[in-house]
Amino acid sequence: RHLPTSNMEEIPDLTDEYRETMREFVKRLGELADQLLDLLCENLGLEKGYLKKAFSGTKGLTFGTKVSNYPPSPKPELIKGLRAHTDAGGLILLFQDDKVSGLQLLKDGEWVDVPPMHHSIVINLGDQLEV
Repeated sequence: RHLPTSNMEEIPDLTDEYRETMREFVKRLGELADQLLDLLCENLGLEKGYLKKAFSGTKGLTFGTKVSNYPPSPKPELIKGLRAHTDAGGLILLFQDDKVSGLQLLKDGEWVDVPPMHHSIVINLGDQLEV
């Protein structure tokens, strides 16, 4: 499996316990992604492992992890958000909190809010799976 280089070791104020927790979290995310890809294969009538193989480069399956924190704005009426876009990846796992909203999806030509749900994962199929 090919993993992008982590910059976690370069961040000076992280505890060893936090670093280890994040390593374990990334490992578990990879396992979840593998399971989801196999479920997609089953649903699409493809051989188990087909999508994992399709997403594997010469160094193996590639995935990355990005951790972002979007705190609630003190002036939400001024928030414009991101421009309309698609996600280039294959399988995107979004962990939302229950305080910051803004995620939308385009359904039948209209933007629909995806309400944040505590302890939930939004699974987004990106452009690579749409192709």
